[in-house]
Amino acid sequence: MKRNNTGFSLVELIIVIAIMAIAIGVMAPQLIKYIEKTNVSSDTQLADTIRTGVALAIVDVEVQNDEASRPYLDLMASANGMNVNDNTSFLNSDCVLKTSLEESFGFPINEIMSQIRSAHGIECDCNVRTNNNVVRVTFTCTDSTGQKDASSSTPENDITVD
Repeated sequence: MKRNNTGFSLVELIIVIAIMAIAIGVMAPQLIKYIEKTNVSSDTQLADTIRTGVALAIVDVEVQNDEASRPYLDLMASANGMNVNDNTSFLNSDCVLKTSLEESFGFPINEIMSQIRSAHGIECDCNVRTNNNVVRVTFTCTDSTGQKDASSSTPENDITVD
């Protein structure tokens, strides 16, 4: 008995590789788009976590009674809000507000920007503004569209959670 076990020919292997290359070429852009949208979703969830932590902190009696926290609560209630990641006096303070927020977030406040996963510019900030106990968190210089382009960031593209 003679076995006819010659395997695949070189032409067949090249055809399979060419088909795989075409399939990867078609699917890769879609995969990259989905990955960036997942990153934007993750950042939206991070902003929501920050919003929830701030909302809980501003109604906390200990935070309200802490004189060291008062300037930061007032700054959050101002028209422009407070840039949480770039307020040096807040980051270096030992106020009850900062401690409460860090406990809610599960990480130090100065690490907020390292948690962002989506496309963002160099000057990305986390702005927190409160109005009548309603909290708005905005990541500026980000791309909420998931297009990986924060170079021409506009307020419409910022990730915002109310």
